[in-house]
Amino acid sequence: MTYLRLSLKQKSLIFILFLISILLLTLYFQHTTSYKNYLYLLQDSYKKSLNNQYKSFSKNLKLNYSNLTIHFQSEEIYTYIKSKQSNKLNHQLNLVLATLQKQDMNLKKINILTNEKHLLQVNTVSIVEKDNNLYFRLIYPLLENDPQFAAVEFLVDTKKLLQEIKSFNNSDGVISFTNEHEEIIENTLNTVQYNPNFQKLIKICKEEKKGLFGLDSKFYVTKSFDLNSQNSTQKAIFFLDVTKEKLAYKAVIKNSVITSVLLFIFAAISINFFFDFLIKRIIKNEEKLKEINKNLEQTIDDEITHRLTIQKKAQDEKEQNEQLLIQQSKLAMMGEMIGNIAHQWRQPLMQLSAIIMYMDAYDEKGKLTKEKFQNKIKESDSIIDYMSKTIEDFRNYYQPEKQKESFFIKESIESALFIIDSALKNSFISTNVVFDNEDIKIVSFKNEFSQALLNIISNAKDVLIQRKIKNPTIHINIKTIDKKIHICIQDNAQGIQEKILDNIFDPYFTTKHKSQGTGIGLYMTKMIIENNMNGNIEVKNTEKGALFTIIL
Repeated sequence: MTYLRLSLKQKSLIFILFLISILLLTLYFQHTTSYKNYLYLLQDSYKKSLNNQYKSFSKNLKLNYSNLTIHFQSEEIYTYIKSKQSNKLNHQLNLVLATLQKQDMNLKKINILTNEKHLLQVNTVSIVEKDNNLYFRLIYPLLENDPQFAAVEFLVDTKKLLQEIKSFNNSDGVISFTNEHEEIIENTLNTVQYNPNFQKLIKICKEEKKGLFGLDSKFYVTKSFDLNSQNSTQKAIFFLDVTKEKLAYKAVIKNSVITSVLLFIFAAISINFFFDFLIKRIIKNEEKLKEINKNLEQTIDDEITHRLTIQKKAQDEKEQNEQLLIQQSKLAMMGEMIGNIAHQWRQPLMQLSAIIMYMDAYDEKGKLTKEKFQNKIKESDSIIDYMSKTIEDFRNYYQPEKQKESFFIKESIESALFIIDSALKNSFISTNVVFDNEDIKIVSFKNEFSQALLNIISNAKDVLIQRKIKNPTIHINIKTIDKKIHICIQDNAQGIQEKILDNIFDPYFTTKHKSQGTGIGLYMTKMIIENNMNGNIEVKNTEKGALFTIIL
């Protein structure tokens, strides 16, 4: 037993060490993946924010300076332009510039353009180089209704963009301009002069075009994009020091890993301490199990006996209920048989009554000859034979069967229709039977199958009569689909209510008055088709009425 306990301890320790190894590997890969995702998201977020900020800057730049043209829409300035008094015009422009610079120090110069080449550039924004400095150049028509009269040119220091980006997310940057003489001019904020890595960063951004890189133990994200200009190539390059964010994220990951490992080790030690306790409990429980096993077999036998008794009782109740249903079905069939016999005998009885009346009338008049008497006797015998044959047919039809036999589907349908023929004709219900193949045979209980058909046809008859359908008709179609026999019985009684469609095969379910039906006809039909004939019966509504389909 001691050896067993030591073996379990060794196994538990090995298992715990294995779990720790798996945990460390999982945490390592998770950390690596998480770190890469973080760097990607950091870089992507920086690019998107700069793109959005630059779009917003460009939009506001155009809008703000287009609104400033109102300061130049005066008759005095119009006169100076028309008379080409450049000195007075420049003086007036300087006054306006001084006023506007109080609100915007980045606005460096204002010009009035009358040159046709410049007038073609109205409503445009470009970058130009003047006096070794870079400016946003914005040109707007002085008169909206006469854009060819003159235009206002605003020269705005490109540091305006650098300042806005700096205030937005503390990014430093440079605007690099290459003019038509391949001279590179760069514009930066004065604050970047205090960054010793600035020129290195700009060089790396231009050459390597990385989104995230490290330099002298610091980490930066960068974004560059082209700016609009004429006859030159220019870029705006920005970078942001994300060393704190990167180190903070690594610290969070490191702390989470350490915490996870410590918690796991604590849990492993706790499990190891409890292992002895569990082993003792197992040994104790084993002893209890041995004691329980002594009586378990008897307990199981008692429980099995109890369950079998309950099952037998339930089976007996089920068989009693089925016998009750069968008895009720027999009584219902007997009632139907008597009703159908009454329908079949009604006309022969009327014929016999007419013969008796005929013979009585001729006898009173003395005209009943022996020959006439003999003829009427023969006619009466013929009618009585027909009535006797009808009784025999009904007796054979309702007689229980003990063995299966081979028979034609057509014979069963004709037998069912014969039984109910008089009732159908009496209610003026027509039938239409269509066979794809009249030689279809099956091996089963012939009379039971005919009874199942009769139940469906009788049910259709009752509904047609109850709803007083005009031109009542029952269609019967027999066909073979995928080697399966389909017997389709359809009426034109407008169908079954959807809410009861799923219940019509339930025992005792009926929509008729209690005096007209027991609700077991369709239930017995389902029992015959599915239990005795291994078939299937379905029902659905069509445009005309209910469609019952028997599949064998």
